[in-house]
Amino acid sequence: MDISNTFKQAFSNISGGRVLDVGTQEGGFVRVMMENFADCADVTGIDIDAHSLGAARDTFDQKNVRFVQMDAERIGFCDESFDTVSVALSLHHLANAPRILTEMMRVLRPGGHFIVSEMHRDAQTEPQHTVVQLHHWVADMDNELGVPHYRTLARQEIMDFVADVGLEDVAHYDFSDVDSDPADEESIERVKDVIGKRTQRAEGLADYEAFKQRGEEIERRLHEVGVQWEPVVVVVGKKR
Repeated sequence: MDISNTFKQAFSNISGGRVLDVGTQEGGFVRVMMENFADCADVTGIDIDAHSLGAARDTFDQKNVRFVQMDAERIGFCDESFDTVSVALSLHHLANAPRILTEMMRVLRPGGHFIVSEMHRDAQTEPQHTVVQLHHWVADMDNELGVPHYRTLARQEIMDFVADVGLEDVAHYDFSDVDSDPADEESIERVKDVIGKRTQRAEGLADYEAFKQRGEEIERRLHEVGVQWEPVVVVVGKKR
């Protein structure tokens, strides 16, 4: 899955300034922005998960990048503190996405860039549906285990979230993995590894047998139709 050209198209004319990345996890999207923005003064990544933040800190040694443990529903920065705010591949982990997007708008200065990048479930090929089913299976299991994780959103749901924020000059960029080889052995092994590890994690759950069966069905799909990754939409707008 190579989405690099999509990010370059979306971000190459953006002067990042002071950047806040919400739900930063291990900082993957921080690197995407730093590599593709026209320029960038400094970046702050926030996440509630201390383990992910530790991995992010181990990855970055730039003095202008920092990672802070913080609840995104109550962002601990003053109004209009940032020139750019972003959330990537995290909306489906948020119990109250509208609240978090509102908080992001609060800390964004007028005229600043608001970025949402999220996979969605509107698959275009049967191999893409394999990963959608995998993601839904993992999300359902995580919720049973007490980990906030929700099924992949529809593209229109993502666009509706953004529309409710009230941006101007909104542009969207779509990426769909339709050209990769569905029978790629490395990709298939990656998914099989996820299925195996996740099935083990489900042991002890009341619905273990049902989860195990769903995992086996996804693995059968791997050999019948293969795998391609979920489509992604990148939305960029400005605060009025």
